[in-house]
Amino acid sequence: MGIINLKNVTKTFQTKDKAVTAVDDVTLSIEKGEIFGVIGFSGAGKSTLVRTLNQLETITNGSVEINGQTVNDLQGKDLRDFRKKVGMIFQHFNLLWSRTVIENIALPLELNGMSKEERTKKATELLKLVGLEGRENAYPSELSGGQKQRVGIARALANDPEILLCDEATSALDPQTTEEVLDLLLSINQKLNLTIVLITHEMNVIRKICHRVAVMENGRVVEEGPVISVFKHPQTEITKRFVNQDVVIETEENQETVRDLIAAYPDGMLLRLLFEGKKATETIISSALREFDININILQANIRPTNQLSFGTMLVQVTGNPELVSESVAYFEKNGVGVEVINYG
Repeated sequence: MGIINLKNVTKTFQTKDKAVTAVDDVTLSIEKGEIFGVIGFSGAGKSTLVRTLNQLETITNGSVEINGQTVNDLQGKDLRDFRKKVGMIFQHFNLLWSRTVIENIALPLELNGMSKEERTKKATELLKLVGLEGRENAYPSELSGGQKQRVGIARALANDPEILLCDEATSALDPQTTEEVLDLLLSINQKLNLTIVLITHEMNVIRKICHRVAVMENGRVVEEGPVISVFKHPQTEITKRFVNQDVVIETEENQETVRDLIAAYPDGMLLRLLFEGKKATETIISSALREFDININILQANIRPTNQLSFGTMLVQVTGNPELVSESVAYFEKNGVGVEVINYG
């Protein structure tokens, strides 16, 4: 059993005309200390799902268990006490603009009745944790987007939560700032053994820091598993779209580029090879050349890190005896390399 267990969770909203099911019979288990990603396009139900974890959305059916406690049964003081152990950060920061950085961070502690001296000490520690020393007296209007999100993260950690929920926490940020915030979340996860549930529509965010991922479409989880496995062997069309989206971002490979490569290299077989772990740096190409009387022309190559392993993609042209070319494909697969045939001239 994980620290978070969703069992057949359904959330239906009643509109003026009809009932809309935002989350449809979702069952998930998330382990303690894990960074778990939930990805989907707009309207997939991912934000509604994450809001059921702290009961900002009450579920229609099913159960939400956290640390063995069925939280969808909680009310009043019990619910308020439970929410202190679940921090949340948002896409648009949700800071109080009339308060300084340190006052924003200390707000949850103030609401809990902690003395000013104690909450200032705790907020100062959190300020250091998120890398904002020297900015304690600044106001949100004086901060960059990344700095605002760091304040949001520090505030979410004020009550020493066991779980941190991140709802599109980087989608309002530029790529460089996104990298910095993701590095901070990864550092916090490692230092505090904090369980993080991260909602996003960007597969590169999932790849960089998540251990496992669930893909949502129309309120349902259509695919779930370790990030490296989902990247290497996407099972559904929507997951393939997300994985290809990340490949395009990282390698600047697009349909036009692929068409140009097919035109420039019409002979033999054009393959996309997918490596993981040590295989991303091993001489699998050299061993294939020794094994078969073929030629392999490397057209593009890129290695990307994930939270756990490196992950590489390579576009190659394989020419020679057609039978040996086909055997080389089987050889790659036998040695744990994912193979996608792009063109066979």
